[in-house]
Amino acid sequence: MALYQGLEVIIDWLEFTVMDTSLKDVIDRILNLPFSDFSLLEKGRFGYQNQLKWKTGHVYVMFTAVGNEINEDIQVRKETGVHVMITGQGCKQYSVNNSLQTLLRFLSAQEKVNFSRVDLAIDDYESKIINYDKIHKSAIRGHFTSRWSKWDEVNSRQSSTGEFLGRTMYFGSQASDLFCRIYDKTLERKANSEQETEIPKKWTRLELVYRKDRAKKVVEYLVKGEKPLGHVLRGTLRRYLRFLIPSTDQNKSRWPSAKWWDRLLSNVEELQLTIQKEP
Repeated sequence: MALYQGLEVIIDWLEFTVMDTSLKDVIDRILNLPFSDFSLLEKGRFGYQNQLKWKTGHVYVMFTAVGNEINEDIQVRKETGVHVMITGQGCKQYSVNNSLQTLLRFLSAQEKVNFSRVDLAIDDYESKIINYDKIHKSAIRGHFTSRWSKWDEVNSRQSSTGEFLGRTMYFGSQASDLFCRIYDKTLERKANSEQETEIPKKWTRLELVYRKDRAKKVVEYLVKGEKPLGHVLRGTLRRYLRFLIPSTDQNKSRWPSAKWWDRLLSNVEELQLTIQKEP
């Protein structure tokens, strides 16, 4: 977790595969969790035949076992490795006693680790800078420029009253290796929680989802470049998206940036997320 201008920046999803290792090594040494704290689920996932779930939260470990009995000494198929998925809720639960950034540093020091997904999120609990209504209005009016060629919105409403149950905007394709998701977190929490009194009334969340090579590059910035979470998230935004103040200039790229956008991205440079391919 990191703070920037009163906003909270967190790792909200982490997914990776460790090759050429044992199941016990991934759980005990890498995740720093007791093997006994995991229970076997009925089915695997993502092509893996077996799956364990952390009893304390949403941390899932997938593998294909060599043999039938699942225990600490089980052998796993080397060609598929051990896949770990820590969901958004799991990140919070795991962070109670462990550091996700320490985990990233530890993983980066391993010889064979593939990062398949990293989500970074920034929360504005009062919507002072990141405000869903303001962003939506700018998007509808076309007051922005972007490297992403499309944006979508997904809304859900109560049938009887027409009240919003959820509001989400996506910049970029959800099938791509990098996209931005902005949503009304207050509505999302109310839909999934009975304790509405404890939920901030104007909470907007902005998330960036990095996959495959983009995930690998983000981890490099965080670990080798020693850049803070907020710097990496905002540097990505500076490269891919800009909200504008409209002017009479026919060239939208020359329109000035919206003041709230400049405030959010102050003192940060663009981050290059592409990786040079070997010839």
